Amino acid sequence: MQEMTHRHTRELDVFYNEHSDACTNCGRKFQNGMCAHLGYDTERNPVVLCDDCAYLLSETVVRYHWTEPEYEKVAPESKLWRYMDLSKFLSMIGKKTLYFASAESFEDIFEGAKGTLERKEKWDAFYLDFFREAIQIAPGMKPEDLTDEYIEENTTRLLSELNASGNARRKHTFISCWHCNESESEAMWKLYSTNVNNALAIQTTYQQLYEALDKDPAIKIGKVKYIDFSKRFSSVNGSFWYKRKAFEHEREVRAIITSHQAHSGIEKAVDLEKLISAVYISPYAPKWFEDVVRDVMQKYELNKPLYYSEMLKTPFY
Repeated sequence: MQEMTHRHTRELDVFYNEHSDACTNCGRKFQNGMCAHLGYDTERNPVVLCDDCAYLLSETVVRYHWTEPEYEKVAPESKLWRYMDLSKFLSMIGKKTLYFASAESFEDIFEGAKGTLERKEKWDAFYLDFFREAIQIAPGMKPEDLTDEYIEENTTRLLSELNASGNARRKHTFISCWHCNESESEAMWKLYSTNVNNALAIQTTYQQLYEALDKDPAIKIGKVKYIDFSKRFSSVNGSFWYKRKAFEHEREVRAIITSHQAHSGIEKAVDLEKLISAVYISPYAPKWFEDVVRDVMQKYELNKPLYYSEMLKTPFY
């Protein structure tokens, strides 16, 4: 078996993001726990291979046990909407950046939560057992060192570190939220624009968003899962992909990035030409607001279709 070189490149990381679900040679779908091999074939093409096809590797960059992503992937053509007020739109097109807000700044107190406080004892008990067993079977541990005192001291320490990491991740996780829907949503107009009379929405697709962010391998994009926290937990490493069922109407797709340098938010460079399919004016906005938005788009040379909300169409009875 080849030694791993760990020579990661941006090209290889982008390739992995796009081809991580199955062996790129035989097409076999990876399952949890299967061994996967990321590297290059004899022609220096990037590949992700299963055990049966690993002989085709000329370089093994990394070998790992495959695990299913915490988030559900989004179809490339899925329509995404981002609702905002004029000031946020001006900031986005003026700076050519997409804002990622700190998870800690969200109004939802369950952002990044593992579960409800009343069920924390059950969570702690599970991980105490998990850490207790892991310590006893850890490679290199001598039986004479595994005293009851040593095991319990380190079990408690590991649980404490795990619990502390939850709050730390809220500080270091940054999120851009999108609504996944084939059409606009009245609820989203009212929820995600501070002044619905002064609001607009940009329409894009998953593929456009991914490419507009330059296929940045550090940014993960996926669908939020909605769960009943009174009956189940989220997960240790994927808690920001879970929200309460009360928010299911949001049909949220998230772009998530981690940073230990930023504080309140991150502005990531974005290609607006690739990102924006069209701009929609709030159904509650006055007519003059369309002229303002059109002037702003012309000033910043954003040559995209501008529509009034389709909710304004006149019915007949």
